[in-house]
Amino acid sequence: MENEKILVPDEGAENVEQTTEQTEKTYTEAEFNAKLDEVLGKKIARNEAKIRKEYERKYGGLMETLKAGTGKEDVDEINDTFSKFYESKGVKIERKPQYSAKEIETLARADADEIIGYGDDEVKEELDRLAELGAAKMSARDKEVFKHLEKHMRNAQTSRDLESIGVTEDVYNSADFKEFRKMFNPDVPIKKVYEQYSKSNPKKEFKNPGSMKSNVQDNGIKEYYTPEEAKKFTQAEINNNPALVEAIERSMRKWK
Repeated sequence: MENEKILVPDEGAENVEQTTEQTEKTYTEAEFNAKLDEVLGKKIARNEAKIRKEYERKYGGLMETLKAGTGKEDVDEINDTFSKFYESKGVKIERKPQYSAKEIETLARADADEIIGYGDDEVKEELDRLAELGAAKMSARDKEVFKHLEKHMRNAQTSRDLESIGVTEDVYNSADFKEFRKMFNPDVPIKKVYEQYSKSNPKKEFKNPGSMKSNVQDNGIKEYYTPEEAKKFTQAEINNNPALVEAIERSMRKWK
């Protein structure tokens, strides 16, 4: 969108200059994030390609030699074969420290929490990596990390599903609702569980999008908009209503 601003000097000036200024395009937060993801995605892909190329240059030939010499294709199997060979010759191989099951769980939880801190995109990427690796090739620590990350993603999806029908965090995280949820098979959709919960607690006050006054401000703007609701607004409505923009931005922080 371009705005023109005409600058006219004081009356009586001999020369009248008109200067046109073009303002920079403004982006919504969603547009900015999409653009940022696009730029970073390309940069990360280039860096990964460089790393792979450098790795192939340095170690490609060596790995082919080792594969041919051992008859193994997997790096861990090749390492195990050579470790056993040199140990049989009296060479002492430095081994990784052995952890107890409790220590592994603690370390894995710390790994998972760090990944979660980077955002759900990073969580999904790590889950995909571990899934591609396969349970047979995962270490005990990998399996624990996978378990924690998978649980995080399930809980995040549950929160999104409930918030999409107006259920607030204080309700779905309450001990009362958590205890009620245990009565259902994990395969039962969370919205169905909540439907039964609300029926069994008729005296409780539940918020439903668009139906409760507490979700609508005096200016007609709701406190929370789902992604589907936000997409229905036209660019003109967004540009002409700063309060609406703020409400959508607040809602976006809850979108996962």
